[in-house]
Amino acid sequence: MMEGVLALSKHSGIFNGTIHLPKNKSLANRALILQAQFPQISISEQAESADSIYLSKALNATTEHIDVGAGGTTLRFAMAFWAAQPGAHKVLTGTDQLLARPMQPLIEALNALGARVQAQGDNGHGPFEIEGAQLEGGSLHLGSITSSQFITALMLIAPSMAQGLTLFWDQLPSRSYVEMTAAQMTAMGFSVELSTNSLHIAAAQHIDPLTVALEPDWSAMGFWCEAVALSNNANLLFPGVVSESLQGDRKVLDYFEPLGVGAQFTDAGLILRRKATLSYANLHFNLENTPDLAQPLITAMLALRQPFEVHGLQTLPFKECDRIQALKELAGSLGITADVTSESILVKEYPEALTTLAEVQSTREDHRVAMSLAPISILMPLSLSSPEVVAKSYPDFWEHWGQFL
Repeated sequence: MMEGVLALSKHSGIFNGTIHLPKNKSLANRALILQAQFPQISISEQAESADSIYLSKALNATTEHIDVGAGGTTLRFAMAFWAAQPGAHKVLTGTDQLLARPMQPLIEALNALGARVQAQGDNGHGPFEIEGAQLEGGSLHLGSITSSQFITALMLIAPSMAQGLTLFWDQLPSRSYVEMTAAQMTAMGFSVELSTNSLHIAAAQHIDPLTVALEPDWSAMGFWCEAVALSNNANLLFPGVVSESLQGDRKVLDYFEPLGVGAQFTDAGLILRRKATLSYANLHFNLENTPDLAQPLITAMLALRQPFEVHGLQTLPFKECDRIQALKELAGSLGITADVTSESILVKEYPEALTTLAEVQSTREDHRVAMSLAPISILMPLSLSSPEVVAKSYPDFWEHWGQFL
């Protein structure tokens, strides 16, 4: 694992080869939670991401204190799991940055269902103490949700509740992740009914033995789409990637098509090529359902000096770092003025040439920030801090990047 500062020399911009993407950690983490409750479920492959490894250890921990690392999904899913384990007494902790992320809506929901979860830190921050119970279930109205992970965490423990669970909400960002959870659970034999503002999951009476196959990660594809968009020539094969997917981030191909990324599905997998594209006066995107694609997409448009307007970014300030702020500062470092709100980024005009990134670029301890910076080396050399953070979702990223140097 690399640590410290990684110096990237100016890249040739040529990408020809094969890349085996990591398994999607979102699907892996959901499968791990369900497997921990229903042992007849098995998973065909172990997920490579640090988040999934931490979650697997957290679900099997015999100690009272459990370190879940830096993953918001890991913490929220583990919190829900242990809250539904009768007699369990656990304290979940992690990095300082993680313990400061929003958890209160999930805590309140779990407590309303009969668990006892309490934040030990100030202002609702962790560590989090949990007294597990046999949850009866029933119905909850959650109001306006700030993270789809709160609903997903409740969905994953709903089959173990005596009455199942019905949830209602007024507003839900990143709905595609809830849809992905519903589709995955349905495929595994659970009864899930999802509508516009509610869902119902029945108590699991019987689950047949099954093996879950994990999909390659479409969100990881975003960084290779970014590289192809900035490349001089590219022909990349991604084995095992098919057009049908549970992941909302499969829309990445639509987003990058106007930026010169051509996609072709074959029997061998997905092929990405650099293609000619028109000059667009302005591109508009709404990423409310695909926020994890914001970093590679917006970074690519900045590097290409493409005018754009992107909305639906309201969850980005609450990720591993404030990703809107990270994009604003990157634009400024490149000499670009970006108009930023709490949910949007707009760039209308560009300088004649981008400013060279002379200083070390901070990854902000965020895996998606780190990976989105790598393709900028096609335009100019740069250095970035803490490159090892990619292990959170894509441990082999730098090894894969290095094969094209």
